[in-house]
Amino acid sequence: MVVRGVSARGRRCVRVSLLAFVVVGVLSTPAAQAAERSPIGVHSMLYLTHPFGAKRAMFAEAAAVGASTIRVDVELPAIFPAPPAAPDWSGVDEYMALARSYHLRVLADLTGTPWYMADCPAGTPFDATYLCPPFDARAWGQQAGAVAAHTRGVIDDFEIINEPDGGWAFHGTAQQYAGILAASYDAIHAADPRARVALGGLENVGSYGVTWLNDVFATPGVDAVHKFDIANIHVRTSAVGAAPTVARWRRYFAGVGFLGPMWVTETGYPADLAYQTDPGYRNGATSQARWMTRVIPAMLSAGAAMVFVTERDSMTGRFASEGILQSADPLTADPHYSLRPSFYAVQALARQLAHPQRRHKR
Repeated sequence: MVVRGVSARGRRCVRVSLLAFVVVGVLSTPAAQAAERSPIGVHSMLYLTHPFGAKRAMFAEAAAVGASTIRVDVELPAIFPAPPAAPDWSGVDEYMALARSYHLRVLADLTGTPWYMADCPAGTPFDATYLCPPFDARAWGQQAGAVAAHTRGVIDDFEIINEPDGGWAFHGTAQQYAGILAASYDAIHAADPRARVALGGLENVGSYGVTWLNDVFATPGVDAVHKFDIANIHVRTSAVGAAPTVARWRRYFAGVGFLGPMWVTETGYPADLAYQTDPGYRNGATSQARWMTRVIPAMLSAGAAMVFVTERDSMTGRFASEGILQSADPLTADPHYSLRPSFYAVQALARQLAHPQRRHKR
């Protein structure tokens, strides 16, 4: 049973309290139209292995909050377990069915290396081989292309590895990532000419991230700077620092010759006071909502074409309360969760920002 937040009276109180800081003038556009045009997405942290009920709940809430796009993980090892076994498309097909049902675009974050193509150091535990780069970047790219062929017309946006600069998600070098990115771009566009390929979302948005990307783009023989359609960063800063971070990275990408859209595919702020480090936002869940109300429009104005907010709680520390949904982790087939004030703040922003001039271009 899904717990949709608080009582009807409580929801009215939450909405009233938001009037103190939510942008006024919210359009009376139907939710489906708002979702279609909104520059707001949700970072769902859904995996192919999640039960269908969990996926359905997160898609439903993404639509309800007014998001146009939901970001999900698509793990290649789960689809291509080992040759000569046929690919397992069951989890992908669930995503596709839900995308149709809830009229959401999907950003598929392609992650993981199947064990039989992983180039790991000796002694790597089997359950960590998915983090290793492949022996052959073209083989990884071919699997990415197979996903694009299978989802063509329903899922057309693909991110190549989450936070590849962070080390925790990808154990390869910048040069190895460049090869994967280039091979995937070519294979995905061959399978689906209308597809868009997003650079893996950068975890490090300071000087290290610049150095790492410079190494990616300097890799000989792959022309990596021309092998993505969407630039992509993650922003978890103070409220005042978010817009300058976006503007700085817009300048960086323009400087290397990329003039296409830039997305922020992860952003969020904890609802738990213990992890609220921004001095102006230290009042629990209400401050989380205020942070969203300030930061999302600021990042869009600074040059982000899309901003994805963390949809649900997960893991520990700051991430255990970063969601606009207060939820248990892991998600079950019948997940219980409630709607934080930040849900209503994002919903109001999605409606207010949803108009034809802000429609992101294909």
